[in-house]
Amino acid sequence: MLLCAAVIVGLGAGCAGRNSNYPELAEVTGAVTVNGKPVENVSIMFDPESGGHASHGLTDAAGKFRLKYTGSTHGAELGPHKVTFIYGDADGPADVLPRKYADQTSSMNAEVTQEGPNEFTFDLKGK
Repeated sequence: MLLCAAVIVGLGAGCAGRNSNYPELAEVTGAVTVNGKPVENVSIMFDPESGGHASHGLTDAAGKFRLKYTGSTHGAELGPHKVTFIYGDADGPADVLPRKYADQTSSMNAEVTQEGPNEFTFDLKGK
């Protein structure tokens, strides 16, 4: 009886980790620099070219980010993405990043693969 209860609890815990309604996701991390220096509070968005759900991240003081798909689920959909960046520090200079980086028609792209590693470094040119 105890063995059956342990198996049922174990199966339930395994199912709770990922929503089956989500497409296949992969962990995505990386760094953003502006003129070669890490920048905090840059919002980064990976928008699937297939039209799926975008993933978002925010850089820390070292310029590092980890994408979230939704809520507490990390990762991004597999495939090619348009990548956009917005500097969001209300106390910092408003002109850290040119507006072109927030435009989805910019030439910034990334390919998220199941095999990985999906670690991207973006060196942006500031004003």
